[in-house]
Amino acid sequence: MSTRKFSRVHFNVEATIKAVDRSFQGAVENLSMTGMFLVTSERLALGETVDITIILTGTSPEIAVNFSGKVSRIVENGLGFVFEKIDLDSYLHLKNIVAYNIDDAEKVMEEICHSIDEKLAVER
Repeated sequence: MSTRKFSRVHFNVEATIKAVDRSFQGAVENLSMTGMFLVTSERLALGETVDITIILTGTSPEIAVNFSGKVSRIVENGLGFVFEKIDLDSYLHLKNIVAYNIDDAEKVMEEICHSIDEKLAVER
């Protein structure tokens, strides 16, 4: 049974990962409002904190989408990351990417609202 609360979309773009001791690039395989999977041969420790940058090409100027996150999954062909911090502009770009690629903006908004409601309930 899946515990995912956000839809994942296939999104073909390069991402740059900056860890404490190195930087590397990989191909984003899928993306959600809370994380992504990166195809790479690089290895990091589970739980390691990183900065992630995705550059959206085809616009002038190009748009950088920035996240802080942690390694949440390590498999043979890549790494999974969970997003922990994101600025408002990057969040809006991410929301638009996901909504456009699942062709259901309403579903994305429902997922976001449900997640916010859950976080508020936990904080009470």
